[in-house]
Amino acid sequence: AAYFNFLVDRSTPERLRAQYGMLYWGTERREGLEVLLARYPDETLYVSSAPEYLLRRNLRILPAAARDRIVVAGEAGRPADFFISSVSSPRHPFSSPSLGRIYARRIYGSIVLTVRAVDLSRVDEATVALARAAAAGEPLFRSAGFDLHLNGRTLTWVSESCRPEDTRQTLLLEVVPVDPDDLPRRRERGWVRMGFQFAHFVVRFDGRCLAQRTLPDFPVRALRVGRWRRDEAGWRRREVTTVDLSSAPRRR
Repeated sequence: AAYFNFLVDRSTPERLRAQYGMLYWGTERREGLEVLLARYPDETLYVSSAPEYLLRRNLRILPAAARDRIVVAGEAGRPADFFISSVSSPRHPFSSPSLGRIYARRIYGSIVLTVRAVDLSRVDEATVALARAAAAGEPLFRSAGFDLHLNGRTLTWVSESCRPEDTRQTLLLEVVPVDPDDLPRRRERGWVRMGFQFAHFVVRFDGRCLAQRTLPDFPVRALRVGRWRRDEAGWRRREVTTVDLSSAPRRR
């Protein structure tokens, strides 16, 4: 569904994700489903994606026996065990979710498809240990719903509850650089948006839910964190707090 000729820059990691609209129709999700079917040959698989209609579209082109083993988690009214992500529009070249990842497709150094196990009990113990380490210690910021930790350049949101009302939230994250010229685009705004839907990044372990984002490579002066809430007037920022990183403790 996507083709790049020999003129495309292959030397810069994640350049394709940052610069091009790709894989618009979502047909690459079929590959993610086939990976799961091969890896778990005897299970009924509860899978989610964003948006889920693209997942349903890909189910139609699988053999009938394969379709019978895959359930779209949102339609079943239960949490997903696996999440398939792909790139359909240009984004900043920041890392895609890695915790729980069991498969990734790369084109010229750019990740275009990932398959993740939402429950870390399905992946190796080393990954679980990394999650525990990221969620340990004194948080950088604490709100009513989340603790926010900073390890190096990795931000980790930890929720003590994995109820649907806790995970179906859109989190606000605005990254303010020390030097505005470091911004990849929209420098007049003075920050870069890295907000996300918690459920699209979430993993479950030790009875908690966790999501991670990696900060960009440039020096960061401050973070604005909070939530987006939707009401009759549309989407609004809620519980927004500015965290000054110039004085924040860092764990390495």
